[in-house]
Amino acid sequence: MRDSLRSFIIFGLVGIVNTGVDIGVFALLTWWQLPWLAAQVIAYGCGVMNSFLMNRKWTFRQQGAFTKGLLRFILLNLLTLGVTSACMMFLHEQLGVLLWVSKGAATVLGVVLNFIGSRWWVFRAEPRSLEEVMVREQTGGEI
Repeated sequence: MRDSLRSFIIFGLVGIVNTGVDIGVFALLTWWQLPWLAAQVIAYGCGVMNSFLMNRKWTFRQQGAFTKGLLRFILLNLLTLGVTSACMMFLHEQLGVLLWVSKGAATVLGVVLNFIGSRWWVFRAEPRSLEEVMVREQTGGEI
């Protein structure tokens, strides 16, 4: 439980940096008159790469299996990108919510989806021994 709390706090701090990257790139691209959806995809992609590298090293302290983790992270974030873009489209274009309010709501949703997917799928620690597998089964995955 303590490890999950530590991971969530660091994930949140990394997320602040990623959100800054995302919003900064989004603001720059929309200021340059790029359509908002294209700006969203590019900005989100910049945040994703930063997120993978920082979360891999500091949040989940994962070593090895770089390519497998990166592919899973990309798949998770493509799913999250689709959900957050649909959220923005619904809020902004269907309900008339201000673009930046829509972006904020989509960002909050994206944080929740990414933490769950990162913790339990992308950066999941693989058991190293039969004893560790048995302990994981008995404790519901926590060691």
